[in-house]
Amino acid sequence: MSVSTSPSPPVGRLAPTPSGHLHLGNALAFGAAWLSARQAGGRLVLRFEDVDEGRARAEIEASQRDDLRWLGLDWDEELPRQSSRTYPLGALPTYRCDCNRAQRLAGACRCRGEEKSEGRVCAALPKGQVSFEERALGRCVGVPDGDPVLLQASGAATYTLAVVLDDLRDGVTEVVRGADLLDATPTQVALYGLLGEAPPTYLHVPMLLGPDGKKLSKSHGSAELRALRARGIPPEAVWAQLLPLLGAPPGPIAAALRNTAAPLDPAAVLRGPFRVDEVGRLVPMGAGGG
Repeated sequence: MSVSTSPSPPVGRLAPTPSGHLHLGNALAFGAAWLSARQAGGRLVLRFEDVDEGRARAEIEASQRDDLRWLGLDWDEELPRQSSRTYPLGALPTYRCDCNRAQRLAGACRCRGEEKSEGRVCAALPKGQVSFEERALGRCVGVPDGDPVLLQASGAATYTLAVVLDDLRDGVTEVVRGADLLDATPTQVALYGLLGEAPPTYLHVPMLLGPDGKKLSKSHGSAELRALRARGIPPEAVWAQLLPLLGAPPGPIAAALRNTAAPLDPAAVLRGPFRVDEVGRLVPMGAGGG
C-alpha cells in the first residue's frame, strides 16, 4: 500500500537591510512574503541583512522592527544578523581578481585562471544558462551576470555570498522580493549549483516607483512608512493600496489572510511597475502602472 506524503510547509523570510527606513515598496514585498508563508501554514523568519556594516545603523534596525509590527506582520523566529555570522567558502571554485568594477563590467577581466595572491575573491561559475522556478512566470532561464565577487579584498563577505549561505543555513525554501532583484536570480541560482544545493523558489512582486519615476528609496521620504505614520495614516490604508497588487482584497492584512482560503496566488500578482505620488499614494494603474 502506498503512503501519500504532503510537501513540507514553506519557510519564508523577512530580510530588511538596516541602512534606510522602510517604504511602501518594502511593505509590498514583506506583505507578500508574510501572506505566502502564513496562508500555506509555513514559518517566517526575520533576519537583518547588515553584511555591509559600514551602512547599517542600530536606530534604523529598531525603526524597521517597529514598522513591521505596525503593519501587522509577525515572525516565528529572529535569526542572527549577518554581521554576527561567518561565511566560509568551503570547496567553492574561486580565483583572485584585482580588476576594478569598470573592467569587470566591460568584460575586460582576465584574472580567471591566473595565480594571484591579492584582490577580491570571485566564484568561477560554469558558463552558460541556469534555470529556476519563478512562481508567477514559471520555469525561467537566465545567464549569470559574470563571476560574482564573494569576498572583498579586505576579506569581508559580499551580499551575494551572504544571502545564499544564509538562506541555506536558515532553511529558507521560498524567497519573495521585489521585481528589481529578478536579474540577480540567475547568479544566485548558479552559486547554489556550485554548492550542490537546490535553490529556493522565487516570487518577484511589482516594483514601486517614486514621483520621479525612479525605484523607491530613502530619497523618497514621503513614501517612508514612518512618514505615513506621522501623518496619521493607519496601516489599513496602506494595505488598501498594496494588497490589490497581490490579488488580495483591500483592508487589514490579517483580514486578507482570514478571507483567502488558498495560498497567495502568484498568477494574481500584478507585474507593474507602479508609481507613488508626492504624498505616498499609489497612482491608479491606468496612469502609473504597466
